Amino acid sequence: MERDAVKLTRQVAASMAMEGMMLTDSEYDVLLRCAAGEQSVSMTIEEMITRYTAH
Repeated sequence: MERDAVKLTRQVAASMAMEGMMLTDSEYDVLLRCAAGEQSVSMTIEEMITRYTAH
């Protein structure tokens, strides 16, 4: 894993935590894969919309 991807992911997680929005382990992993270029952002957005709007 690229050091830059890990650093970016930690920074985003810390910023979200300061706003009271803690990431779950699975959310952190998704963010890390996006930052490393292993998963596309558009695919991730689609997955999140589906996950959080499904009833």
